[in-house]
Amino acid sequence: MPAAPDDLALAFPAETLRQRADVRAAEFEWSAARARVSQAEAARWPSFSLGGSLGLVSLTLGSLVDGSSLVSSVLGSVSGSLFDGGAARAQVGAQQAALEQSLQDYRSVVLVALKDVEDALVALRSDRERLAHLKDAADAATNAATLARQQYASGLVDFQTVLQTQRTQLGAQGDVASSQRRRQQRPRAPVQGPGRRLDAR
Repeated sequence: MPAAPDDLALAFPAETLRQRADVRAAEFEWSAARARVSQAEAARWPSFSLGGSLGLVSLTLGSLVDGSSLVSSVLGSVSGSLFDGGAARAQVGAQQAALEQSLQDYRSVVLVALKDVEDALVALRSDRERLAHLKDAADAATNAATLARQQYASGLVDFQTVLQTQRTQLGAQGDVASSQRRRQQRPRAPVQGPGRRLDAR
């Protein structure tokens, strides 16, 4: 099993947060709320349209070339609810309240995500330190087992001592393997995040 690299991308929490689905969803909801406020603000004001025409008006055939027959007209129109009983203003207020709520939700999601990432980084650092200690212990146990076999061959120790050192060696190697498996399982956890539903508004 390959060992996880020490310089994981998780060393950069800001980049890790951008990968989380819950953070992306909260940011999308906040952006949508801002757009709805802008739309509500625009709806408060009447819309204007301007059109024009240019033509010739003549009562007699001889006056067709007369400059006085040139007629221009400019037509303008205004559309909008000028008297809506304050409905447009109320709509703006409602969308601004929704925007504030979505901002608070966004902040809450980011704070939770930051905590998740920080906890994961602490756990990874702890696992790395623990793995280093376990490897040192495994190396020491291997050296002890090798020395015990040599001493047994020289008649300095009994076979029970050899078995004991071998059991210690196997146990230390098993601890190293377990620690490495935990390190392999941790890296993806902080970027997943809980699922969030996008409410249609």
